[in-house]
Amino acid sequence: MERIIRRYSAYFPRWCQAFGDHVPDPGGEARAVEWLVGADCVGVIVLPEIRHLLTHELLGAKTPELEFCARSLRLNQRDYKEVTVLGHPGYAALCELLLGVDEAHMFLTYHLIYPPGTRIITVSRKPPLPLLYKEMAPLPISVTE
Repeated sequence: MERIIRRYSAYFPRWCQAFGDHVPDPGGEARAVEWLVGADCVGVIVLPEIRHLLTHELLGAKTPELEFCARSLRLNQRDYKEVTVLGHPGYAALCELLLGVDEAHMFLTYHLIYPPGTRIITVSRKPPLPLLYKEMAPLPISVTE
């Protein structure tokens, strides 16, 4: 199924809205990826060096190619199959969110319970606050069950 993700960047660097209520990732140990699942959104916290790459790929000026499947992910020319992250309930919640809407919204958020400077790549059913974010070119994606 084809979907549209509307992408947003902050008007001012490092400004963003709070993620809100969520179920924290029960992992506990330090990992490269941590999932946050809220009522109408799914967020992912990744290590800073990975976040910079993902932020550049997903929220940069160039529109990436993105395809979600139950057990694989394709971002531009990179395929990720059967990676531990893709079997996580957070990834399943993201796929479910994307399958349940015609268009979603992607932007960076933060949360007070995480260390200062932590940014959450957020995909939401609702758009972010228009005072903080400007819309970029939309991202067409493919989502399959």
